[in-house]
Amino acid sequence: MEIVLIEVSDLRPHEEIKPKTLEKMIAAIQKRGGYIKPILIDRASRAILDGHHRYNSALQLKLRLIPAIEVDYLEDDSIEVRSWPGKEHLEIDKQAVLNMAMSGEIYPPKSSKHSMSTDYPNRFYPLSELE
Repeated sequence: MEIVLIEVSDLRPHEEIKPKTLEKMIAAIQKRGGYIKPILIDRASRAILDGHHRYNSALQLKLRLIPAIEVDYLEDDSIEVRSWPGKEHLEIDKQAVLNMAMSGEIYPPKSSKHSMSTDYPNRFYPLSELE
């Protein structure tokens, strides 16, 4: 898996964020001076699969680019999605995630939980490379 820099404006969220978590993430990114963990996105639709707080941090910091790993979401059997406990009524699957992202609507925070059978790489990207 390769990390690529993606235009923030091209991305499509499918889930709301928690404001307090966003504040903490922005502070950590600013203190560190950059990003370490990439977001995970669907290659075709640009739907964000994992990393909504990192994405929203990039928006708040007015960054042009964000580190990402692109996957073929529907075909990749190493990626699974389910509902977080307490959100089972949402009946979330891969197609539902993509449909939500493409619709412009978003699920409540912590609705979908993605897991991967393989770890994806981390790398430091200074904010100056992402502006």
